[in-house]
Amino acid sequence: MARHCLHYQKSGSGSRTILFFHGFGQKHTLFEEWTCQLKDTHTCYNFDLYYHGRSTRANKPLSKKEWKARLEVFFESEGIDQFEIVAFSLGGRFALATTMLFPERVQNLILIAPDGIWKTIWFRLATHPLINPLFRHIMLHPRRFHQLVEVAEDFSLASHSLIRFAQRELQVKSNRMRVFQSWTYFRPLQYHPDALVKEFSQHEIPVHLVLGSKDFIIPEAKVVPLLDNLTTLHTHKLPAKHHELVSRAKQLIPSLLN
Repeated sequence: MARHCLHYQKSGSGSRTILFFHGFGQKHTLFEEWTCQLKDTHTCYNFDLYYHGRSTRANKPLSKKEWKARLEVFFESEGIDQFEIVAFSLGGRFALATTMLFPERVQNLILIAPDGIWKTIWFRLATHPLINPLFRHIMLHPRRFHQLVEVAEDFSLASHSLIRFAQRELQVKSNRMRVFQSWTYFRPLQYHPDALVKEFSQHEIPVHLVLGSKDFIIPEAKVVPLLDNLTTLHTHKLPAKHHELVSRAKQLIPSLLN
């Protein structure tokens, strides 16, 4: 069984605390440029998500109860009370869960093309109990994976950009296994959008949603309507593709924090 480790890098000496959660296939260094800009105003914690970088855990579902317990240990060890959150893509799922579990502590939530709000048909299928074993088989066997991609392309089951993204990011077996782990074991952290809206509104949490007009992975048209009733929502649209958003937003995000 894998040893449990939730790795993070601490930097800065400011009076405000901020947690950073990266996206799929990345690690805690993703936001290094941002933390350099914020070092005087914030104390920054850049996390490695589980199955990424130096963070490890057993191959089993990550429950909300377990995630809350891990964070409570972290908060106590670092002496953290109030904090802000910035998250990209897959990290959005962790940011949303953290905010739902500790709504009274979150001062600001910045989500860049976040996972965890809108569920694609592929995610629904892959994480269904009856189909999940087949999903694992496909991720572990390259020939099956490429056959699936070809079928998706031939029958227009996914956008051209999404197919190219899958072909580029999932060529390596370790990345395909990471997709299986992330989709399967992080699924319990999902909240219904209505629950997010209710909790965030009740605690008046400022939510900044940063989306790309050229992003076909987390499209604006799918995400924004689900949060329409959130009175504290601020939407920012950038002319960028999914993988370009962190770089394009590096001037915007510090301004939202400061």
